Amino acid sequence: MRARLSIALVLTVRLIAGPRQAGPPDEYQVKAAFLYNFAKFVEWRPEAFENPGDSLVVCVLGEDPFGRALDDVVEGKKIEGRALAVRRISDAHKVRGCRMLFVSASEPKSVVSVLATINEPGILTVGESDSPASAGMIINFILEGGKIRFAINTAAAEREKLRFSSRLLSLAILVKK
Repeated sequence: MRARLSIALVLTVRLIAGPRQAGPPDEYQVKAAFLYNFAKFVEWRPEAFENPGDSLVVCVLGEDPFGRALDDVVEGKKIEGRALAVRRISDAHKVRGCRMLFVSASEPKSVVSVLATINEPGILTVGESDSPASAGMIINFILEGGKIRFAINTAAAEREKLRFSSRLLSLAILVKK
């Protein structure tokens, strides 16, 4: 199972890079593929979506480091019958409708306290380890030995009523309880 998820991630990254790019994908192309795969292996509560046909919206808070990579990876894709969409937001108070929130390293530490005050449960928050905003995120990207890995805070996920596939949990290098 772990091998299948790893292969799926590698194939997703290769699809992003495609024929347009010679050489390995850059950091944010890899992170875009991870975000897509996180969405595939997370179970949201049914009431997280207002309507059965609502899109699964991935929001980027702060400066967008992805360029077109995130848009390219979700374009035309569906998860559990829901189309994926990307939205950029400049303020944590604009998270309404977001199901996944990537907090850019450009965001100040105070964003975590702002997110805690928002009455929008069921948001999968994703941060970057060298960012002060990453404290309290459900998933945190970590650069280790030139490779991108991730940690999952299961206690934070439980508070948001999000459930992770055991396949995704088996790939996390750190799972906090």
